[in-house]
Amino acid sequence: MNPFYFNDTAAYLIDPTFTKEEVEKAGYLRRDEPIKVDIPADAELVNVHDLDKYEGYDENGKRNINEEILKKVIIDEQGNVRRIVNMEYAFLMKHGLPLPRKHRLERMKENFKIG
Repeated sequence: MNPFYFNDTAAYLIDPTFTKEEVEKAGYLRRDEPIKVDIPADAELVNVHDLDKYEGYDENGKRNINEEILKKVIIDEQGNVRRIVNMEYAFLMKHGLPLPRKHRLERMKENFKIG
């Protein structure tokens, strides 16, 4: 009865060792294709390795992120794409944090690893 793919759930984040056969035998759905995202043709892509161009420090030594990043689409090594939204930008600026280099889902997977 679960409408979600098993490997997109918290259960899979906690224990990613389930095989495709085990998941399907239990009656769950499994997605093996990467999620496709439609990127507008006029969107400017920024490689994750080029994010340094949008970061720096002001005259007081406080981290500063150029607001232009809000207009860009960031692509990482795995082909994941994302944007920095206003709320995330404000949080990063408030706490003096750098732009994240990893996709949100990749960071979640790392945080769920035990041991």
